[in-house]
Formats: sequence, C-alpha cells, structure tokens
Amino acid sequence: MMNVHQFALLDRLSMIEHLLEQLAELYSKHDSVKMFEQLVNHRHLSQTPDVGFPPSD
Repeated sequence: MMNVHQFALLDRLSMIEHLLEQLAELYSKHDSVKMFEQLVNHRHLSQTPDVGFPPSD
C-alpha cells in the first residue's frame, strides 16, 4: 500500500510528464533553428550584467 509521500511523488511525476508532452508537441510545430536562436538570445540577455557604464562615443 502506498503512503502519502509516494502518492504525492507519483502525482508530481504525472504532472511533469504531462508538461513534457506539451512542450514536445509545441516544439515539434516550430522551426528548431529559430527556437534555438531565440533561446541563445534570451540566455545572453539574461546573463549579461548591467555594469552601468555609458556608451562610448
């Protein structure tokens, strides 16, 4: 018989599996190169520190 923690874990795994299926379906409908470029651009923007220097002339 499953205890409460095992049941909760199975429930979460089921939710994760469902989300992964939705992501796979979404990405299969899009151009993978374009999606990769968007991911790289997003990662670059989110990792670039704002050092506060004014642009040079």
